[in-house]
Amino acid sequence: MNRLKKIFNSPTKLKSLLTLLAYGLVVVGIALTFNKYISREALQVIVKNSGQLGVLIYLLIEIAYITFTPFFNTFILIASGYIFGGFIGFIVNFLAATSSLFLIVFLVKKYGRPLLEKLVSPRFYKHFDNITQKVGPIILLIAYVLPFAPDDELTYIVAAGPLGFKRFVLPVLLGSIGKAAYSYIGDLGAPGVTIAIYFRVTMLVVGLILVGLQEYILKKNNSSL
Repeated sequence: MNRLKKIFNSPTKLKSLLTLLAYGLVVVGIALTFNKYISREALQVIVKNSGQLGVLIYLLIEIAYITFTPFFNTFILIASGYIFGGFIGFIVNFLAATSSLFLIVFLVKKYGRPLLEKLVSPRFYKHFDNITQKVGPIILLIAYVLPFAPDDELTYIVAAGPLGFKRFVLPVLLGSIGKAAYSYIGDLGAPGVTIAIYFRVTMLVVGLILVGLQEYILKKNNSSL
């Protein structure tokens, strides 16, 4: 209760809180709109009616979908395969997923973290930073490649911590390959599930090696400074 009073008594903290709430409302509004009006058939019509720009328009819709509806975007990853086929859908999904995840990291680093710093106490923020550092790129990669994991939501949280942008690159690229393979489910149905699982298992193994090596080198270099 005292924390709320301090926020409402501080114009800077109040403005930061309202900004975060406004962003949250925008995300909820977009999610509800997409959930109500965007379907596999509707997306297919949009692509057909857009001619040569169909793929680009679909890509932009998918980027917005993944960025602002982190809880519901498996649907559109599968829809890509239904509309474009497994391979082209895979490419579209990969471009959309990587663009969206990097956009989330950028937005949180640029705007979210400074706003959060103004809202919470230095002690709380230090504790938050310690937690996000423990989560790190390896856990983020695992969340990306495991099905039904809160991967995009975790990106918002981890990006608000002290991890540098470069440490997100490998988890995002490798994790997006696993996410993109959902296109084969939309194209092939049940057999596509096996392909999607294969991609995810492969990216998990490869990712753990590469990201683990990256983190080991960074830790070793930092300890030698």
